[in-house]
Amino acid sequence: MAVQPGIASILPVGFDETETEIVSPLECLYIFLSPSVTAASSLADFDVDPPRAELVRAPRVSDPLLKEVAAALHGIISRPPEPTDRLFIDSASSMLAAHLVSKYSNISRRAAPPSPSLSYQKLTRVLDLVECRFADAIGLDELAAEACLSPFHFSRMFQKATGLSPHRYVAERRVQEAKSKLAEGRLSLVEIALEAGFGSQGNFNRIFRKHTGLTPGQFRNEHRGSRT
Repeated sequence: MAVQPGIASILPVGFDETETEIVSPLECLYIFLSPSVTAASSLADFDVDPPRAELVRAPRVSDPLLKEVAAALHGIISRPPEPTDRLFIDSASSMLAAHLVSKYSNISRRAAPPSPSLSYQKLTRVLDLVECRFADAIGLDELAAEACLSPFHFSRMFQKATGLSPHRYVAERRVQEAKSKLAEGRLSLVEIALEAGFGSQGNFNRIFRKHTGLTPGQFRNEHRGSRT
């Protein structure tokens, strides 16, 4: 099997690749997806008994979605961890599982059942849960269960309804809470970081700046200036 930049190879569990040819210097990212994840997707997303769904070997495929997800995961492992990483990785795993089953399995030509919808009532329950728990570690499975959807369908429906992925929504809710506390001026930056769910001041500084273009200290100083 020849390995080239931008090319992916899908190997089912138990498949032993005996020879690999690397044609030029490159960086490789190996993603190991638990069989339980693809099994869950087979049942929840395609209404197929998990034992009947098997991934097939697909060497040297050019798949834009796989490339996009791999780049995002590479970005996560290349920087210090952030509190919303768990939500993103859960979403990426569900997306990958559904994509692999739909395109690279023995049931790939079978039409998927109609996608369920995220009703106003379901969305409200999820948003209420986030509102109560945004400072805690929230997993995608927990949010999806609140909406009675599989993680894969929930991620798609949530983004369609709100314009944001679940992990982005939670991150922005934490930033919103931090802005409010910074404006009050009562708590230290460390206290705000912990109360808003950032885990540490380092994460707080990095994520807040990514979302606002300012450090928490700069935001607080600007707010003070606007009140004088």
